[in-house]
Amino acid sequence: MTPSRLPRLAVAAWAAAAVGFVGLGFAVAHYLRTGTGMHMHTADALTRAGSQNPLRPLFGSALFTAWHLDAVAVAVLVLAAATYLTGAALVPVRTPGTRWPARRTGAFLGGLAVCAFATNGSIAVYDQVLFTAHMAGHLALVMVAPALLVAGHPLTLALSAAPPGRRERLERVFRGPGIAFVTAPPVALATYALVIVGSHLTGVMDTIMRNTWAGQVEHLVYLVAGCQFFVLVVGREPIRWRLASPARWLLLAIGMAVDTFTGIVLMQGTHAVHLEPSALDVDALSDTRTGGAIMWFGGDAIMAAIMIGLVLRWLQAVDRAPAEKGWLEQARGTTFAANTGSATADTVDDEDDAARQAYNDWLAKLNQP
Repeated sequence: MTPSRLPRLAVAAWAAAAVGFVGLGFAVAHYLRTGTGMHMHTADALTRAGSQNPLRPLFGSALFTAWHLDAVAVAVLVLAAATYLTGAALVPVRTPGTRWPARRTGAFLGGLAVCAFATNGSIAVYDQVLFTAHMAGHLALVMVAPALLVAGHPLTLALSAAPPGRRERLERVFRGPGIAFVTAPPVALATYALVIVGSHLTGVMDTIMRNTWAGQVEHLVYLVAGCQFFVLVVGREPIRWRLASPARWLLLAIGMAVDTFTGIVLMQGTHAVHLEPSALDVDALSDTRTGGAIMWFGGDAIMAAIMIGLVLRWLQAVDRAPAEKGWLEQARGTTFAANTGSATADTVDDEDDAARQAYNDWLAKLNQP
């Protein structure tokens, strides 16, 4: 594709990204000139620029007005947004007459917005002095943002926006053994449980609360583990694993159990998570226990909302099946469509050779070791 034919949306996205990168550079340089202290100064300039001390209690307007600049996170988010919008703009070029659904673009950009608030907003400003704020950031990065990002179908977009030769290579990668292993349901669930339990119920959290760069790694790990989990729960991406609705519900229920266990242990614990010194009058143990309550009730509430969405989506798919078919047959057709990539459940027909072959291919995949 020649530069003159590059879609306007893609040009605008990268122009905005370039302006954003320049602004970030100036902001970091300004903080480096005006700040004091050399040891942690570079880390603070890149990840916590503009933080105000002393901090006032995190109530009322402070929830919305307290911000700092995490330039590393913003740079990654701007790059992700520009890349996604470029892909959305290229879809009509690669496949004339088609458009990338706006709801998917909205979901993906919404996920990036959640990441931006979790790394730059009030909960990020206070995440080293309040474990409750830190926990709110966890829920945003491991649950809310991944669910929205996956709902944006970024892998499907990559295939739709790629030229034919590159599309075939991407398909082989997405369905290859590496991604198949990482996204295998037992592996994804074990990773999610390990990240949640290991980061909250061990001494790792004390290190994270003390060290700026450890907190940055934590953000990335939470986001990746969340995407690894939710690509199976809410995603319909071109990977090997395409779970039926009951399996998605079960996976989500087990994830809720992990959150509940972690929250209860924190609520009943006698060890307080380390808090950095501040002007806030905070009892560390009480704050730790409140953070456990946020994990339990907040995490389960988010998971329950996603569960309700999954059930409603499944019921809508069943309702779209032919009215003359029975409920069980509609459910069977919906499951077939979800696992074979058929456009509708109507393809489940014993007289249809293509549907029968797709069904046999699906069974063969299920029987693979």
